[in-house]
Amino acid sequence: MNIASMGFTYSEPKETGRKPYIPVDMFKLYAYSYFNGIRSSRKIERECYRNIEVIWLINGLRPDFKTIADFRKNNKKPIKLAFRKFSMICDELGLIGKEMVAVDGSKFRASNSRQLLDEYDEQETGCVAQKFIRMEIEKKFEGINKRLSELGELEAAVKRDGTIYETDPDSRMMQANNKSCDICHNVQIAVDDKNHLVVAVDVTREPVDKEQLHSIALQAKEELGVESITAIADKGYYSARQFAKYKEDNIVPIVAKADRSFMAAIKGYEKSRFKYDKAQDGYICPQGHLLRPYQHRKSYPQEADFKRYQNFEACSNCPVRDQCSNGEKGRTIQDRPFQRIAYEVDRRTEQFADMYKVRKQTVEHPWGTIKRAMEFSYFLTRKTENVGTESLLHFLVYNMKRAINIIGTEQLIGILQG
Repeated sequence: MNIASMGFTYSEPKETGRKPYIPVDMFKLYAYSYFNGIRSSRKIERECYRNIEVIWLINGLRPDFKTIADFRKNNKKPIKLAFRKFSMICDELGLIGKEMVAVDGSKFRASNSRQLLDEYDEQETGCVAQKFIRMEIEKKFEGINKRLSELGELEAAVKRDGTIYETDPDSRMMQANNKSCDICHNVQIAVDDKNHLVVAVDVTREPVDKEQLHSIALQAKEELGVESITAIADKGYYSARQFAKYKEDNIVPIVAKADRSFMAAIKGYEKSRFKYDKAQDGYICPQGHLLRPYQHRKSYPQEADFKRYQNFEACSNCPVRDQCSNGEKGRTIQDRPFQRIAYEVDRRTEQFADMYKVRKQTVEHPWGTIKRAMEFSYFLTRKTENVGTESLLHFLVYNMKRAINIIGTEQLIGILQG
């Protein structure tokens, strides 16, 4: 991979310190450690003293945990470049199909604790009345006023942005596995369907996936250097507004739709059962009646682009009204912005149903590997940029493992050295 050319920086030692460690050795140390599920900088430091493989790999060097942690912190761009370089190697070896990617996200617990609250509890428990001189009291008042000012700024930020976590301000409360909630980051990946190699990684603070498909699919397309690409995702990514962006960027989405309408009384009368008639600009219901467009007199500003269709006269005499509608007067069909584009996606998803079925086995493979085999289920770093680098390291090592499993160690080394 010619690691030396990727721009990795040396650690900055003190004037009295020793010569800095060679970045190539530090990168090899990280790759080896993550490859074997060793993530903490203190644990990596310990391996440098007792693990014969590590001692051989970095020629007996013994960096301390801070030097190890600083290398990851100071080399975000080179680590991202290393991920790209290895993807290019896999492409040259014919391991990447570059035609279709499966997209999925997963919540990973943030490095965000209750430490501050615990400290306050301990202080209150051991609180003893003390006597202070005037100067000490004035100094404490200054500290209190400063803290009140900070809390005022924090209150304004909370009103503007919602809940804020001081330990990791970029993290958010999200619904994780088994419907439990935790303070997390949302990691998005795009996986090439040919050999399940991860070609794009992103981290977002958004708790839902609905608006993430276009961003990660476009990133995958650019990383692979192709004119167009097919992106497959589950119903959590279904967004007509997002679909409108895909045509401009030559991304072909195949996304499942949650086909349960809140207006339908029972299953079997979902919106998909109503067929749009372009000539009459209306929907034909299962009983053959035309639902015409109308303007709701109580439309809200955020619903200005919505279009509704109804035929309450036909509904009043319909024999299946109780099954079809929960409304008092009858059934209403509502079109959101870019609804026609969504219909194209629906037809395509139905047409390529067999292709959609491979999505799960494609994208779940990397998640299972990094969470179980590589023990990556929470972040050690904080803030989006840092957790993004941590994620890239894990998926770089995952791709290495995958390439070794497909080609074999000796053959892969021979190819790279040839």
